[in-house]
Amino acid sequence: MAASIPLDRLLVETDAPYLAPQRYRGQRNEPAYVAETARAMAELKGLSEEDIRRITTFNARSLFRLPGGPEAGEIAYPIRDSLYVNVTNRCTNRCVFCGRESRPVVKGHNLRLGAEPTVEEILHAVGDPERYREVVFCGYGEPLLRWEIVREAAAALKERGARIRINTNGQAKLFLGRDILPEMEGVVDTLSVSLNTDQPGQYLSLCRPENGAEAFDAVKEFLRRAGRHVPEVVATVVAAPGIDVEACRRLAEDELGVSFRSRAYNEVG
Repeated sequence: MAASIPLDRLLVETDAPYLAPQRYRGQRNEPAYVAETARAMAELKGLSEEDIRRITTFNARSLFRLPGGPEAGEIAYPIRDSLYVNVTNRCTNRCVFCGRESRPVVKGHNLRLGAEPTVEEILHAVGDPERYREVVFCGYGEPLLRWEIVREAAAALKERGARIRINTNGQAKLFLGRDILPEMEGVVDTLSVSLNTDQPGQYLSLCRPENGAEAFDAVKEFLRRAGRHVPEVVATVVAAPGIDVEACRRLAEDELGVSFRSRAYNEVG
C-alpha cells in the first residue's frame, strides 16, 4: 500500500505502546521509533532519510494547518543526492498529470516562485555544487523558456565542478524561434526530455501544448538532434493510464537513437 500511494500524501507514525518495529520487536514501542518507520519508507521509495523527514513534516503541517514550513517558492531544492534548480513556473504544456497549478509541491519542497530568479540568486541558492552528484534545471516550469539565464548559471556552476542536467519538454525551437542545441555544447552533460507518448494525437490530449499539433514533431526532432551536442540524452515517459510504454521505448531507442526511462505516474520527483 505504501509503495502504491504518492509519498506527498503520506504521514508516518508508530503504534505506541504496541507493535514495535522489527529490530525492537518484543519491547515496548516508543514514539521515537517513528524514525524506524521513516527509514523503512526511505528504502521503499528510493529516497534519503532526510527526504522522508522533510516530506512527512511538510505533509503534517499541511494536513493539520501547523505553522512553519517553506512559505516562498524555493530556487534550489535537494532530492536524494541531486540538487534541482527552479527557474520559472511558466510552461508551454499543461500536462494532465502535472500539479503545477493546483499543488506545486515536490517531495516536501514548495516550488511556487514569487519571482523568477536571477543568475546571481541561482548561484547563491546552489552554493557549492560539488556536494551533489548533479545539478538539475527542472522545477514545475519549462527551464528553457529562460535559456539565457540557464546557460549563464549552468556555465558558472560547471566551472565550479558541477555536472549539469536539464529537464525539458523539448519544444525550445518552437518557443525560442531558434535551435539552441549547439549552444549546449560543453555546458550541459545530460538532457532529459519529456516524450510521454508515441502518438501525436495522444500527445495533444495528454500534454495540451500551446504550440498545438507542431509540438510532438518538434519534441521528436529535438531528441533526434540532441545527441550531436549533448553527451547523454534521455527520453522519458510518465507511465499514465493508456500509455504504451514499450512502444515509447521503441520510438526513443530505435527511431530517435536516445536512451529511455519510464517514470512513475503518481510519484513526482
